[in-house]
Amino acid sequence: MKIPAVELSAPAQEGIDPTVTLALAQASFAAYSDYLELPFKSPPNYRCVARWTGWNEFAFGFGEEARFGLLFQSVSPAPPGTYIFAFRGTSSDMDLYADLFANTVTFSPYRGQVSPNPSVANGFYSIYNSVGGSMIQSMRQQIFSLFNQYQPQKVYVTGHSLGGALSQLFTLDLAVSMPGTWVANLNFASPMVGLSDWQTAYESQSAQQDPARRTIRVYNYWDYVPSLPGWLLGYKDVGRGFRTSFFVKGAWYPYLWQRHSLANLQTVLENAVWQNPQVWAGTFPDAVDPNLQMSSTIPPSGADVDWVAKMQELENFEQAILEGAPIPAGLARSDASKL
Repeated sequence: MKIPAVELSAPAQEGIDPTVTLALAQASFAAYSDYLELPFKSPPNYRCVARWTGWNEFAFGFGEEARFGLLFQSVSPAPPGTYIFAFRGTSSDMDLYADLFANTVTFSPYRGQVSPNPSVANGFYSIYNSVGGSMIQSMRQQIFSLFNQYQPQKVYVTGHSLGGALSQLFTLDLAVSMPGTWVANLNFASPMVGLSDWQTAYESQSAQQDPARRTIRVYNYWDYVPSLPGWLLGYKDVGRGFRTSFFVKGAWYPYLWQRHSLANLQTVLENAVWQNPQVWAGTFPDAVDPNLQMSSTIPPSGADVDWVAKMQELENFEQAILEGAPIPAGLARSDASKL
Protein backbone atom coordinates (compact mmCIF):
# COMPACT_ATOMS: atom_id res chain seq x y z
CA MET A 1 0.00 0.00 0.00
CA LYS A 2 1.44 3.36 -0.97
CA ILE A 3 2.00 6.06 1.62
CA PRO A 4 -0.37 8.88 0.73
CA ALA A 5 0.91 12.37 0.12
CA VAL A 6 0.08 14.49 3.13
CA GLU A 7 -1.89 17.52 2.05
CA LEU A 8 -2.74 18.96 5.46
CA SER A 9 -2.16 22.41 6.84
CA ALA A 10 1.30 22.95 8.29
CA PRO A 11 1.65 21.83 11.92
CA ALA A 12 1.56 24.54 14.55
CA GLN A 13 5.20 24.55 15.55
CA GLU A 14 7.72 27.21 16.48
CA GLY A 15 10.24 28.13 13.85
CA ILE A 16 13.96 27.36 13.90
CA ASP A 17 16.90 29.59 13.00
CA PRO A 18 17.85 28.69 9.38
CA THR A 19 21.54 29.57 9.61
CA VAL A 20 22.12 27.84 12.95
CA THR A 21 20.11 24.76 11.97
CA LEU A 22 21.97 24.19 8.70
CA ALA A 23 25.34 24.80 10.36
CA LEU A 24 24.60 22.22 13.05
CA ALA A 25 23.36 19.71 10.47
CA GLN A 26 26.63 20.16 8.55
CA ALA A 27 28.65 19.73 11.76
CA SER A 28 26.79 16.50 12.53
CA PHE A 29 27.40 15.24 8.99
CA ALA A 30 31.10 16.07 9.29
CA ALA A 31 31.33 13.93 12.43
CA TYR A 32 30.18 10.92 10.41
CA SER A 33 32.82 11.59 7.75
CA ASP A 34 35.52 11.94 10.39
CA TYR A 35 34.59 8.54 11.85
CA LEU A 36 35.22 7.06 8.39
CA GLU A 37 38.46 9.09 8.17
CA LEU A 38 37.13 10.88 5.09
CA PRO A 39 37.55 14.58 4.25
CA PHE A 40 34.72 16.71 5.60
CA LYS A 41 33.34 20.20 5.19
CA SER A 42 33.11 22.40 8.27
CA PRO A 43 30.02 24.59 8.77
CA PRO A 44 30.32 28.08 7.24
CA ASN A 45 32.41 30.43 9.42
CA TYR A 46 33.73 27.58 11.59
CA ARG A 47 36.91 25.54 11.63
CA CYS A 48 37.50 22.13 13.19
CA VAL A 49 39.92 22.30 16.12
CA ALA A 50 39.60 18.92 17.86
CA ARG A 51 37.93 15.52 17.94
CA TRP A 52 37.07 13.00 20.64
CA THR A 53 36.52 9.27 20.85
CA GLY A 54 34.21 6.93 22.74
CA TRP A 55 34.22 3.34 23.89
CA ASN A 56 31.76 0.80 22.50
CA GLU A 57 31.72 -2.24 24.75
CA PHE A 58 30.30 -5.50 23.49
CA ALA A 59 30.70 -7.65 26.62
CA PHE A 60 33.16 -8.40 29.40
CA GLY A 61 35.53 -5.57 28.46
CA PHE A 62 35.55 -6.47 24.76
CA GLY A 63 34.85 -3.52 22.52
CA GLU A 64 36.42 -0.80 20.44
CA GLU A 65 37.47 2.82 20.67
CA ALA A 66 36.13 4.94 17.83
CA ARG A 67 35.90 8.55 16.73
CA PHE A 68 32.63 10.04 17.91
CA GLY A 69 32.69 13.80 17.54
CA LEU A 70 34.23 17.05 16.39
CA LEU A 71 34.71 20.47 17.96
CA PHE A 72 34.29 23.52 15.71
CA GLN A 73 35.45 27.03 16.57
CA SER A 74 33.90 30.16 15.08
CA VAL A 75 35.96 32.31 12.71
CA SER A 76 35.21 35.78 11.37
CA PRO A 77 32.57 37.00 10.65
CA ALA A 78 30.88 34.64 13.12
CA PRO A 79 30.79 35.88 16.74
CA PRO A 80 34.09 35.03 18.45
CA GLY A 81 34.12 32.46 21.21
CA THR A 82 31.30 30.37 19.71
CA TYR A 83 31.85 26.61 19.51
CA ILE A 84 29.94 23.60 18.16
CA PHE A 85 30.24 20.19 19.82
CA ALA A 86 28.97 17.71 17.20
CA PHE A 87 28.39 13.99 17.85
CA ARG A 88 28.00 11.36 15.15
CA GLY A 89 25.31 8.70 15.10
CA THR A 90 25.27 4.94 14.61
CA SER A 91 27.88 3.89 12.05
CA SER A 92 28.97 0.38 13.03
CA ASP A 93 27.67 -2.92 14.39
CA MET A 94 29.20 -2.02 17.76
CA ASP A 95 27.22 1.24 17.80
CA LEU A 96 24.05 -0.66 17.00
CA TYR A 97 24.73 -3.15 19.79
CA ALA A 98 25.08 -0.29 22.27
CA ASP A 99 21.86 1.28 20.97
CA LEU A 100 19.95 -1.85 21.97
CA PHE A 101 20.77 -1.54 25.68
CA ALA A 102 17.50 0.08 26.76
CA ASN A 103 17.83 -0.90 30.43
CA THR A 104 18.51 2.20 32.49
CA VAL A 105 21.33 3.38 34.72
CA THR A 106 21.63 6.49 36.88
CA PHE A 107 23.17 9.56 35.25
CA SER A 108 25.72 11.35 37.44
CA PRO A 109 27.02 14.78 36.36
CA TYR A 110 30.67 15.57 35.77
CA ARG A 111 30.48 18.00 38.68
CA GLY A 112 27.78 18.96 41.16
CA GLN A 113 24.44 17.29 41.68
CA VAL A 114 21.20 17.01 39.77
CA SER A 115 17.73 16.27 41.10
CA PRO A 116 15.95 14.02 40.53
CA ASN A 117 18.61 11.44 39.68
CA PRO A 118 18.01 10.81 35.97
CA SER A 119 17.49 7.28 34.66
CA VAL A 120 19.04 7.01 31.19
CA ALA A 121 19.59 4.28 28.62
CA ASN A 122 22.56 2.12 29.56
CA GLY A 123 23.84 1.86 25.98
CA PHE A 124 24.03 5.63 25.43
CA TYR A 125 25.51 6.34 28.86
CA SER A 126 28.10 3.60 28.49
CA ILE A 127 29.49 5.19 25.32
CA TYR A 128 29.49 8.59 27.01
CA ASN A 129 31.08 7.55 30.28
CA SER A 130 33.17 4.38 29.72
CA VAL A 131 36.89 3.80 29.21
CA GLY A 132 38.31 0.75 27.44
CA GLY A 133 41.26 -0.55 25.51
CA SER A 134 44.11 1.96 25.49
CA MET A 135 41.84 4.93 26.27
CA ILE A 136 43.08 7.26 28.98
CA GLN A 137 39.92 9.38 29.23
CA SER A 138 36.26 8.62 28.64
CA MET A 139 34.31 10.60 26.06
CA ARG A 140 32.89 12.72 28.87
CA GLN A 141 36.37 13.50 30.23
CA GLN A 142 37.69 14.34 26.76
CA ILE A 143 34.96 16.84 25.91
CA PHE A 144 35.12 18.52 29.31
CA SER A 145 38.89 18.79 28.86
CA LEU A 146 38.25 20.49 25.52
CA PHE A 147 35.73 22.78 27.17
CA ASN A 148 38.31 23.77 29.80
CA GLN A 149 40.99 24.22 27.15
CA TYR A 150 39.01 26.51 24.83
CA GLN A 151 36.80 28.29 27.41
CA PRO A 152 33.92 28.92 25.00
CA GLN A 153 31.62 31.88 25.52
CA LYS A 154 28.75 30.32 23.61
CA VAL A 155 28.16 26.62 22.95
CA TYR A 156 25.97 24.79 20.48
CA VAL A 157 25.62 21.04 20.99
CA THR A 158 24.31 18.82 18.22
CA GLY A 159 24.22 15.32 16.82
CA HIS A 160 22.21 12.95 14.68
CA SER A 161 20.56 9.71 15.83
CA LEU A 162 22.79 8.14 18.51
CA GLY A 163 24.74 11.40 18.34
CA GLY A 164 21.57 13.27 19.27
CA ALA A 165 21.24 11.13 22.39
CA LEU A 166 24.89 11.72 23.33
CA SER A 167 24.43 15.45 22.70
CA GLN A 168 21.58 15.57 25.21
CA LEU A 169 23.64 13.78 27.87
CA PHE A 170 26.40 16.35 27.38
CA THR A 171 23.93 19.25 27.43
CA LEU A 172 22.52 18.28 30.82
CA ASP A 173 26.05 17.61 32.07
CA LEU A 174 27.16 21.10 31.01
CA ALA A 175 24.10 22.73 32.57
CA VAL A 176 24.82 21.10 35.94
CA SER A 177 28.63 21.07 35.88
CA MET A 178 29.25 24.48 34.26
CA PRO A 179 26.31 26.65 35.38
CA GLY A 180 26.23 30.05 33.76
CA THR A 181 27.56 28.80 30.42
CA TRP A 182 25.43 29.75 27.41
CA VAL A 183 24.51 26.38 25.92
CA ALA A 184 21.89 25.44 23.32
CA ASN A 185 21.14 22.00 21.90
CA LEU A 186 19.60 21.36 18.49
CA ASN A 187 19.72 17.70 17.49
CA PHE A 188 18.50 15.60 14.60
CA ALA A 189 16.45 12.36 14.61
CA SER A 190 17.45 11.54 18.17
CA PRO A 191 16.05 8.57 20.07
CA MET A 192 14.73 9.19 23.57
CA VAL A 193 17.42 9.17 26.24
CA GLY A 194 15.75 8.51 29.59
CA LEU A 195 12.67 8.09 31.75
CA SER A 196 10.41 10.66 33.42
CA ASP A 197 13.06 11.56 36.02
CA TRP A 198 15.46 12.33 33.15
CA GLN A 199 12.83 14.53 31.55
CA THR A 200 12.17 16.36 34.83
CA ALA A 201 15.86 16.94 35.55
CA TYR A 202 16.54 18.13 32.00
CA GLU A 203 13.53 20.41 31.69
CA SER A 204 14.19 22.03 35.08
CA GLN A 205 17.49 23.55 33.87
CA SER A 206 17.40 27.32 33.30
CA ALA A 207 18.32 26.98 29.60
CA GLN A 208 15.07 25.12 29.00
CA GLN A 209 13.09 28.14 30.20
CA ASP A 210 14.90 30.40 27.70
CA PRO A 211 13.45 30.35 24.14
CA ALA A 212 16.91 31.13 22.72
CA ARG A 213 18.46 28.06 24.35
CA ARG A 214 15.63 25.55 24.69
CA THR A 215 16.56 22.17 23.22
CA ILE A 216 15.08 21.50 19.77
CA ARG A 217 14.58 18.03 18.29
CA VAL A 218 14.43 18.12 14.47
CA TYR A 219 12.97 14.92 13.07
CA ASN A 220 11.04 13.25 10.26
CA TYR A 221 7.46 12.29 11.15
CA TRP A 222 7.91 8.95 9.33
CA ASP A 223 11.21 8.05 11.03
CA TYR A 224 10.94 5.24 13.60
CA VAL A 225 14.14 6.11 15.51
CA PRO A 226 12.76 9.11 17.49
CA SER A 227 10.16 6.76 19.03
CA LEU A 228 12.91 4.43 20.34
CA PRO A 229 13.57 2.88 22.84
CA GLY A 230 9.82 3.34 23.27
CA TRP A 231 7.10 5.05 25.27
CA LEU A 232 5.97 1.61 26.44
CA LEU A 233 9.28 1.35 28.33
CA GLY A 234 8.66 4.69 30.00
CA TYR A 235 11.04 6.79 27.89
CA LYS A 236 10.31 10.50 27.49
CA ASP A 237 11.32 13.25 25.06
CA VAL A 238 12.96 16.49 26.15
CA GLY A 239 12.90 19.89 24.48
CA ARG A 240 10.51 20.90 21.75
CA GLY A 241 10.05 19.16 18.44
CA PHE A 242 10.38 20.50 14.91
CA ARG A 243 8.72 18.17 12.44
CA THR A 244 9.52 17.44 8.81
CA SER A 245 7.93 14.80 6.57
CA PHE A 246 9.68 12.74 3.89
CA PHE A 247 9.70 9.16 2.55
CA VAL A 248 10.51 7.19 -0.61
CA LYS A 249 8.14 8.32 -3.33
CA GLY A 250 5.55 5.77 -4.39
CA ALA A 251 6.89 2.97 -2.16
CA TRP A 252 4.93 0.64 0.08
CA TYR A 253 8.06 -0.64 1.88
CA PRO A 254 9.14 1.60 4.83
CA TYR A 255 12.76 2.13 3.66
CA LEU A 256 13.82 2.92 7.21
CA TRP A 257 17.35 4.15 6.40
CA GLN A 258 16.00 6.61 3.84
CA ARG A 259 13.58 8.04 6.39
CA HIS A 260 16.35 8.34 8.98
CA SER A 261 19.14 9.63 6.71
CA LEU A 262 20.77 12.86 7.84
CA ALA A 263 21.64 13.72 4.24
CA ASN A 264 17.97 13.44 3.24
CA LEU A 265 16.96 15.48 6.27
CA GLN A 266 19.51 18.13 5.30
CA THR A 267 18.00 18.40 1.82
CA VAL A 268 14.53 18.93 3.25
CA LEU A 269 15.77 21.51 5.75
CA GLU A 270 17.77 23.41 3.12
CA ASN A 271 14.51 23.95 1.26
CA ALA A 272 12.14 24.32 4.23
CA VAL A 273 13.86 26.58 6.74
CA TRP A 274 13.78 29.61 4.44
CA GLN A 275 10.01 29.32 3.90
CA ASN A 276 7.15 30.76 5.95
CA PRO A 277 5.89 28.46 7.35
CA GLN A 278 9.05 26.33 7.40
CA VAL A 279 7.76 23.41 5.32
CA TRP A 280 8.60 22.15 1.85
CA ALA A 281 6.74 19.93 -0.59
CA GLY A 282 8.90 18.54 -3.38
CA THR A 283 10.98 15.62 -4.61
CA PHE A 284 14.70 14.93 -4.54
CA PRO A 285 17.14 12.03 -5.14
CA ASP A 286 17.63 9.68 -2.21
CA ALA A 287 21.09 10.06 -0.64
CA VAL A 288 21.10 6.37 0.35
CA ASP A 289 20.13 4.93 -3.06
CA PRO A 290 20.28 7.43 -5.97
CA ASN A 291 17.91 5.17 -7.94
CA LEU A 292 15.12 6.16 -5.57
CA GLN A 293 13.24 9.43 -5.36
CA MET A 294 12.27 10.99 -2.05
CA SER A 295 9.06 12.92 -1.50
CA SER A 296 8.89 15.76 1.02
CA THR A 297 5.38 16.75 2.07
CA ILE A 298 3.63 19.10 4.46
CA PRO A 299 4.06 17.41 7.87
CA PRO A 300 0.92 15.96 9.43
CA SER A 301 -0.57 17.77 12.41
CA GLY A 302 -1.44 16.04 15.66
CA ALA A 303 0.49 13.76 17.96
CA ASP A 304 3.57 11.79 16.94
CA VAL A 305 3.09 8.12 16.11
CA ASP A 306 4.52 5.56 18.53
CA TRP A 307 6.06 3.49 15.75
CA VAL A 308 7.46 0.99 18.26
CA ALA A 309 3.97 0.24 19.52
CA LYS A 310 2.72 -0.09 15.94
CA MET A 311 5.47 -2.59 15.15
CA GLN A 312 4.49 -4.55 18.26
CA GLU A 313 0.85 -4.54 17.12
CA LEU A 314 1.91 -5.96 13.75
CA GLU A 315 4.05 -8.62 15.42
CA ASN A 316 1.16 -9.61 17.69
CA PHE A 317 -1.18 -9.73 14.68
CA GLU A 318 1.16 -12.03 12.76
CA GLN A 319 1.73 -14.24 15.80
CA ALA A 320 -2.01 -14.60 16.35
CA ILE A 321 -2.43 -15.86 12.77
CA LEU A 322 0.46 -18.29 13.20
CA GLU A 323 -1.27 -19.63 16.31
CA GLY A 324 -4.49 -20.27 14.40
CA ALA A 325 -6.47 -17.05 14.59
CA PRO A 326 -8.64 -16.40 11.52
CA ILE A 327 -7.33 -13.96 8.92
CA PRO A 328 -9.63 -10.93 8.69
CA ALA A 329 -11.72 -11.03 5.53
CA GLY A 330 -10.35 -7.73 4.28
CA LEU A 331 -6.80 -9.12 4.30
CA ALA A 332 -7.50 -12.45 2.63
CA ARG A 333 -5.50 -13.16 -0.54
CA SER A 334 -8.59 -12.81 -2.71
CA ASP A 335 -8.82 -9.19 -1.58
CA ALA A 336 -5.15 -8.38 -2.20
CA SER A 337 -6.02 -6.18 -5.15
CA LYS A 338 -7.71 -3.79 -2.72
CA LEU A 339 -4.44 -3.01 -0.87
